[in-house]
Amino acid sequence: PDTLAARHQLAFFTGEAGNPHAAAGRFAALAADAASVLGADHPDTLSARHELAYFTGESGAPAEAARQLARLLADRLRVQGPDDPQVLATRRSLIWYQAGEPARTEAELAELLADAERCLGPDDPHTLAVRSSRAAFAARAGRTAEAAAAWESLVADRTRVVGPDHPHTIYARLEWARALASSARPEEARALLTRTLGDARALLEPGHRHLRLARELLADLPPAGRQQT
Repeated sequence: PDTLAARHQLAFFTGEAGNPHAAAGRFAALAADAASVLGADHPDTLSARHELAYFTGESGAPAEAARQLARLLADRLRVQGPDDPQVLATRRSLIWYQAGEPARTEAELAELLADAERCLGPDDPHTLAVRSSRAAFAARAGRTAEAAAAWESLVADRTRVVGPDHPHTIYARLEWARALASSARPEEARALLTRTLGDARALLEPGHRHLRLARELLADLPPAGRQQT
């Protein structure tokens, strides 16, 4: 089991380092081995399947990721019950990767957020993650002012709950800046990105994806002082 756990960490950070294809391959092998050694319903096997689906989606195959997540959700509901945090996490990932009508997607996210707040409370990381997905969908739908307000609120709550230095807080700050830029507020976005990049440099390894995103967002801003039209 310790070796399987080490393989899980290696596969996860392979994906986090920017190679989702290799991560998906590692998790496919791990899920098969974990099922053989620990059993198909073991939490570690289910976790490996979740990560396999996630990195499959990040590799550019969202429909396949959604198929895997739908099967996983059925198994997790049977084994863990509807209120388990990992069931809620699988529901969130399934909503993210499945192609659905925007109105239906937002209704599903609202229902999931209500379930997360009921089961886990408003400050649980899973609950905050659902709020992150809702903010991202608002931005995707072009409601940039709504998205900016949602990210700003999430930054405040993540700072309070997990601290200002947590990668999830840094990511929320970057997405807040992206939404500000899309709302024709480039100077506010520039100030936020500059602060966030300065803070993140002291916390994250040089090649971290959050640092890359911060630099890309800064580069996409119009020159300082130029108004967007």
